[in-house]
Amino acid sequence: MARNYASRRRRGALGARCLSALCVSALRLSALAVSQAGCGTLADTGGGDRDAAHAAAGPFRELRREELKNDRVAPYALRNSAAFSRDVSVVDRDGDPRTLPVAAYAAESHVIGADEPDPLAPTTAIVRYLAEDGRSFSRLGEVVLAADASLGQAWIAQPSLVRVGAEWRLYYATGAGIALATSDDGVAFARAAGPPVLGISEAGWDEGMVPSSPSVVALADGALHLFYEAAHQGTTAIGEARSDDGLSWRRTPAPALAPGGATWDERGVGAPFAVLSTSALGRELEWLYHHALASDGRRTIAVAARPLGDDAVDRAPS
Repeated sequence: MARNYASRRRRGALGARCLSALCVSALRLSALAVSQAGCGTLADTGGGDRDAAHAAAGPFRELRREELKNDRVAPYALRNSAAFSRDVSVVDRDGDPRTLPVAAYAAESHVIGADEPDPLAPTTAIVRYLAEDGRSFSRLGEVVLAADASLGQAWIAQPSLVRVGAEWRLYYATGAGIALATSDDGVAFARAAGPPVLGISEAGWDEGMVPSSPSVVALADGALHLFYEAAHQGTTAIGEARSDDGLSWRRTPAPALAPGGATWDERGVGAPFAVLSTSALGRELEWLYHHALASDGRRTIAVAARPLGDDAVDRAPS
């Protein structure tokens, strides 16, 4: 439990950055699956808060005041000061990449009578916010799934939404693993019966560990890839599982991304966020944005990628 809370705290902090420093490009990339990710006019990689490192996958910048509506205060496209929204998953509402309306699903802490939200409190609801322009989210959200202790889900966190045909699939973290709820309209969700679809591993590199922080992408042929965070050798790594139906998952034998492959991730990687896109050369790519922790304690949103169909995920060179 403590490990999962720590993971949520990291991802909560990164979620705020995802909707601020990375908002202009990341929202567009995640919700609308922008093509030509291999554009030759990308900004320099830079560093620090003023020019956040993006390994030539950007450029990224903060939203400006004139770019936000619904009385949102730049650069925060979505911020609920009463419930500490975090772990945001953004999806295209109509499945058409040429249109702008999106929906954001966020985990929130709903504590009755609390004066201030507690960033360490377990999240107890997943809430849906709408944006007609792809970035200015509604002030009021709608709870689409609530924690249920009677089902062994005293808290729920880290939503990952994916649309498969007409069905909305909501993968989320619980104390026993990654669970699934489905919907016909993206609002009324029903939990899948039985245990989590990806529970505690019985073998392999993450044996005995509880998977968390799911990120799911649906391929054109109907297959699904699920990236997740799990404890590994005293730190955290990113694992992968694959499925043909979204219910039965096969873990890959090794981590998709393990720490120590670069100077910026020597102490851990986690909180994966996967995106599909097409490069300027027409190659289908699978991008894996993630949290990275350096040996000096510096935290970074890093990126790795692979051509669709490959198994190995390669870090960006900077």
